[in-house]
Amino acid sequence: MSPTLDHECTRVPVTALAWTNEITFAADGPILRVYHSKDFKPLTSHRIFKDQCIHGISVKSTAQHGKAILAIWGGTFVRFVQVCHTWYSTDDPGDLLFSPVIKVPDWILCLQFDPSNENVSPEPSEECSPSKISEDMSSPEAPEVRSSVSEELDSQYVAAALTAHNELIKLTVDLSGIDASSNHSSTSSSSDTMANHEFPLVVHLERLTSSSRSILYSAHLRWETSDHILVAAGTAFGEIIFWSWKRKTMMHSQRSQVHKVFLGHEGSVFGVHISDYLGESANFLSRRFLASCSDDRTIRIWDVTDLITNNVADDSPDEHSDIRRVRHTGFVNSSIDVDHSPSSSTCAAIGWGHLSRVWTSRFLALGGENGSNSYLCSVGEDATSRLWQLVPNMNEQNLVLRLVHKSIAAFHSGKNIWSTTICYHDRRRLGVITGAADGKIVYHTFPVRLGTSDCPKEIHEYTVQDVSGISSTSPNASLTPQSIASQKSSKAADFFRSYAFVGASTFLLTKNSGRVYLQTLDSTPGAVRRVSSSHLVAELEDLRGYSTSCAQSSLGLAFVAGSNGSIYAFRNGFRDLQKIHTFQRKVSSMFCAKGGPNETCTVRVIVTLMGQQAAHLLCVDSLQEEGSIRFSTIRIPLPELLTGIVVTSMTCTSKTAGELLIVLGFRGGSIGIYASEDRGTKGLKTRTTEASLLRVIEKVHGKETVTSLVWIPTESQPAYGHLVSVGRDGCCAIHLINLDKDAISLVHHLSLPIGTNIEGIYEHNGHLLVYGFSSTKFMVYDTNDEEEIMNIETGGSHRSWAFQPHASREGGGTLIWTRASGMHICSQNGPNHRVIRAGGHGREIKSVAVSQNLDVAMDTQLIATGAEDTDIKIFEYDGLDLTCRRTLQRHTTGIQHLQWSESGEYLFSSGGCEEFYIWRIRRLPGFMGIGVVCESVYMPESEHSDLRIMSFDVRTREGTESGFLIVMVFSDSHMRLYSYDPSGAVKWATLAKGTYFTSCLTQCLFFSSNTILTGGTDGHVVFWPLSPEIHRPHSATPKSPAILHWEQPARIHQNTSKTLDTTVLESGARLVVSGGDDESLAFLLIQPTSETKANHIPSHAPSPVIVNRAHAAAVTACVILSLQGRVYVLSSGNDQWIRLWEVIPNPMHTMNSSHGVQTSNAPASQDPLSVRRLRKIRSNVADMSSMAILSHSESATRVLTCGVGMEVVRIDWT
Repeated sequence: MSPTLDHECTRVPVTALAWTNEITFAADGPILRVYHSKDFKPLTSHRIFKDQCIHGISVKSTAQHGKAILAIWGGTFVRFVQVCHTWYSTDDPGDLLFSPVIKVPDWILCLQFDPSNENVSPEPSEECSPSKISEDMSSPEAPEVRSSVSEELDSQYVAAALTAHNELIKLTVDLSGIDASSNHSSTSSSSDTMANHEFPLVVHLERLTSSSRSILYSAHLRWETSDHILVAAGTAFGEIIFWSWKRKTMMHSQRSQVHKVFLGHEGSVFGVHISDYLGESANFLSRRFLASCSDDRTIRIWDVTDLITNNVADDSPDEHSDIRRVRHTGFVNSSIDVDHSPSSSTCAAIGWGHLSRVWTSRFLALGGENGSNSYLCSVGEDATSRLWQLVPNMNEQNLVLRLVHKSIAAFHSGKNIWSTTICYHDRRRLGVITGAADGKIVYHTFPVRLGTSDCPKEIHEYTVQDVSGISSTSPNASLTPQSIASQKSSKAADFFRSYAFVGASTFLLTKNSGRVYLQTLDSTPGAVRRVSSSHLVAELEDLRGYSTSCAQSSLGLAFVAGSNGSIYAFRNGFRDLQKIHTFQRKVSSMFCAKGGPNETCTVRVIVTLMGQQAAHLLCVDSLQEEGSIRFSTIRIPLPELLTGIVVTSMTCTSKTAGELLIVLGFRGGSIGIYASEDRGTKGLKTRTTEASLLRVIEKVHGKETVTSLVWIPTESQPAYGHLVSVGRDGCCAIHLINLDKDAISLVHHLSLPIGTNIEGIYEHNGHLLVYGFSSTKFMVYDTNDEEEIMNIETGGSHRSWAFQPHASREGGGTLIWTRASGMHICSQNGPNHRVIRAGGHGREIKSVAVSQNLDVAMDTQLIATGAEDTDIKIFEYDGLDLTCRRTLQRHTTGIQHLQWSESGEYLFSSGGCEEFYIWRIRRLPGFMGIGVVCESVYMPESEHSDLRIMSFDVRTREGTESGFLIVMVFSDSHMRLYSYDPSGAVKWATLAKGTYFTSCLTQCLFFSSNTILTGGTDGHVVFWPLSPEIHRPHSATPKSPAILHWEQPARIHQNTSKTLDTTVLESGARLVVSGGDDESLAFLLIQPTSETKANHIPSHAPSPVIVNRAHAAAVTACVILSLQGRVYVLSSGNDQWIRLWEVIPNPMHTMNSSHGVQTSNAPASQDPLSVRRLRKIRSNVADMSSMAILSHSESATRVLTCGVGMEVVRIDWT
C-alpha cells in the first residue's frame, strides 16, 4: 500500500484580484481561479506555485489578438501566464501558456506592465538561467501546459517590479519562442529543454537600480513612458519615499532620484498609490496626487505635481531628502520632522473613517472632466470598502483639500480585506471586487457615474405639496420632486400618515388632512422608479387627524381606517374607497393576510380597537365585482394575563374544511393559536362568530414584539406544519406544530446579524428573507445564504413606512418611508452585491467537529467550525466545495472546542469566560434549512467567570438515549464532571471535581467508561479514575460531588500538549497520540487491564515513543486512521506541512495478565511500537489548529484541516 496525499478543496484568504472586461482573476494560496467577468461563472483554476502564496496579479490585455498576459507574484517568485479572452464567449477554458517560475533577489511589492506599445526592442538583460527556474516546477503539482494555435502575436511585453528593499527590476516576457505547430506539452529531463519547450514564455530579467536601506511595507509604480517610471514606497517607519527612474536614450545611461520623503503618518505605511493627472476644474488645476494609508487609520493625500515637473529634469541630487531619510529612523517626532526644504509639498488632505488599520487606498480612473476622477477607494482591517471624494477645503487653512466619505460596503465577516480590484465596465456605476480573510469574493457597486462629477441620488424625495400639486394637475402627469425647504418643520398642518402597497408599482398614501392618494411608480424596465402619476382617491372627515392602513398587494386590496372606527376598502382598478364596516371604537391597528391554500382570493384582516380586550377578523372577498363587498366577522378574545391585548402580527390557515386556524403575535413576545368556524365571505354581516383559544406559546421572543408570522403547512395535514416568526428581539424562531396531537416544539431559534428591529419575513425563490431596521438603516437579509440584500439609510425605525418585495427572480424591493415630513422612495432590483465565491470565518478557526451520523437523504455530514470571531458555522461538503448552512452567534469569546454527540443530534461548544452551550441541531424541510436551538447554557461555578474551558469530552450515559456525561478542563487546572439530561427536571448535576498542579490543563477525553485522561502545559498526561457512583441515574436531588485524584503521570512533551487523540487497536490495546508545542509527536500504547482491575486505571508502557522534530514548529492537530488492520496518523502544525505516519505495534509487547500482574514478552530496551513517515504535503492553511475526518474508506480518506482557512486533503490508499 502506497498512499498519496492531494488537495481536494481549499478555502483560504483571497490575497490577489485582477479584472478585465472579459475575465476576472482571483488567487487564494498558490491557486489562480478564473471567472467570467459578465456573470462570474467559474472557468478553471491552476496551481501557479508549489508552496508560495500568491500576493499580486497584474494584467496586460491585448484586444487586437484577444489575449492577455498575467504577471503573478508571491514572495520572491514571479510567473507569467498568457490567457485567451475567448473564454468570455465559450465554455472552453482554452489554452494557457506559462513561463517558468522566476526567482528574483527580494520580495516583490508591486509589479506593473508598461502600458505603451507592446512591441519593444530587446534590451541588454540577464536571461533566466535554469538555476533561476524554481525547482517547484519539477513537481508533479506543476500545472499542465498545453499547446496554443494562435495568430501572430507581439513578441515582447515589459514589466517593472519593485522589491521590499526599494530595488527596481525590469522583466521582459518574450513570446517569440511560441511555435504554433509544436507540442508544448512534451516533457524532457533537461532543464534547458524544459525552459524552451515545457514553458513557451521566456522571461528576461534586468536590475534597473540597486537595493537601498529602506524596509518597505508597500509600493506603487507608474509608467510615464517606456523610459520613465514613478515610484512611491511606504516604509515600516511611517515614511513615504517618492522617487523616479529614467533612462536617457541619447546617452545610453539611466538614473534614479529621490524627490521627496513625506513624513506625517504615525504608523507603518501599508498602501500607496500615485494618481494620474486630475482634469482641470473648479476643484483642481490639473494636479497630481499621492494617496497613502497607514497603521494610524488615516488616509492622506500628498500633492506631487511640482515634484514631478521640477525635479525630474534637475540633474542635481536631492541631498536634503537623503539626509532626512538617514535621520528619520522611527515614527513621527516633531524635533525631526520639521520641513526645512525650500519648496516642499505638504499633506493636502487627511481622511478618517476606517475603524482599524487601512491596507489599501487607490485613486479611481473614472475618466471624464471637471474633476470627476477625484475619487478614492480604500479597504482595511475592519473588512469594509469605502468610497471617498476629494473636494476643496474651505474650513482648514493647513489642508487645501478635504476627503469626504461617500459610501461604505461591508459584505465580509471577521477582519481584513486583503485584495481589491476596480471594474470599469458599467457606465452608470463603479464596480468593486473584494477578497478577504474569510475566503469570500464579492462584487458590489459604488454610486459613482463614470464621466460625471456627482454621485447619483437613488432616493427620491417628495413633499406634501408635490403630491397635492400633481394630483390636481393631471393624474397622468410626471411628478418632479421639488424643494422641500419649506416643509422641514414637524409642525406642518398636513403630513403623510401611512403607506400601503396595492400592487408591484402602486400604493396608497394617507395624509393628516384625510386625503387618500393612489401613487403609481414608473414600471418601465430599466427606468428609475420615480412617481409617474398621482390620483386623489378620496378626502374623508373620518380620516382627518388619524388614519392607519394595510394591504394585500398580491390581490390588489387595501384597507384604511380612521379614529371613528370606520373601515374602508380599496380595490386596485376601481380607484375609489368603499366603507365596509364600522366599529364603535377607534381602530388601533390592522394586519392583512391571504386566506388558506384553498382560498386564493380571500383576504383576512385583523382589526384591533382601542381599549377592547378583543380583536376582530374580517374575511373579505377580493374578486367581487362592483357593488358592496362581501365579508364575515370573527371576534377573537384577548386574555390579557395569557397573551396581552396588543396584537402585532397575524397569519391564518384552514385546519379542516370548515375550521379556521388564526395565529396572532403579541407585543409581549407570546403567540396565541385560535380556532373558529370558517364561514368564508358568505356569512351575514350582522352575525359574528367567536374564536376559541387553543394554545399559547409563551415568550417566543422574550418580552419583545412578535412582528411577523408565516405558516408553512404540510401537503397532507393542514393542521401539521411549521410556524415561522420574527420579533424585535432580533431572532427568527420556527415551531413544529401538530394540533391534532396538541404538540408544539421549538425546532429553530437564532439571532440574526441585522439588529433587533426585525419587522417582516417572506419567502423568495426558495429562500427565507427577513427585513427590518438596523440602527438608522433599513435592511433585507437572506437567512439561507446569510447575505445582506438591501441596505437603505432611512434615519431609523420610528416612522411611517411600507415595503414591497419584488416578485422577479432577481429580487429586491421598493421602500417608502417618511423622513423630515417628506416622502422618500427607494427601489432596488436584485441584491446590492454579488457573491462570486462564498466564504467562511473571518478569523482563525480554532476547532472543528464532524457529525458521525450520515443523512441518507442528503448524503452529507454536518461540519461545525468555531473561530476567534466567536461564531460557530455549520458547513456541508459535497465533494467539490464547502457550503455554510448556518451561523450560530451566541458566544462572546473565541471558541475553544467543539464536539458532536454520538447521534449527531447535539452540538457542544466551549469558549472563554466559562461559556459552554448545548445546541440541538435538526434538518428542516424546504427553505427552512438547518434548525438550531440553544437548548442549555452552562452556569459558571467560579466567582468571576473569567476562566477558559480549554477542552471537554462528551459521552452518552449508559442506559439512556439523551443523557450525557460531560467532563471539562479549565485554565486554572481544575477538572469537573457533569451529568446532563435534557428531559430532566434539573438538567445539570455536578458529579465530581478534581485539581491538577498549577499548570493549565489543555486536553481531556474519556479514556474508558471509568477513566478520564488529561494533558496540560507541563507536558504530562495523567489518569483520573472514576468511582462506580458516577454512573448512577441522573437525579434532580443535588448531591455532594466526588473528589477525583489523578494517578500514574506520563511525560510525553517538554511543554504543552496541543492536540490529543486515541483509538482502540485490534489487539484491544489503546493508542494515544499527542502533538506538542515542542515540535514532537508522542505515542503512548495502553494495554488492556485484567478483569480484577476493570474499575481502575489501565497499565501503560513504561515510557512513550516520541518522534522528535516531527514538524518544524508546534504540532497542533492530528487524527488517527485505522485501515485493514494498519494504523496511520495524520499530523500538522504551524510549519504548514501535513505528514502521514504509520504506527506499527510491536507484537512482542502484548501484555500477559496473571493474578493482576502484567508482564511483557519484549526486551525492556525495545519500544512498544515503531513509527515511520510515509508522505507529506504542503498545506495552504496557516496557523493550523485542528483537523477532522470527513470520510474514511478502503479506497480514500478525506480529512478537513482548519486554521486561517479550511482545506480538504484526500488520502488515496490505492
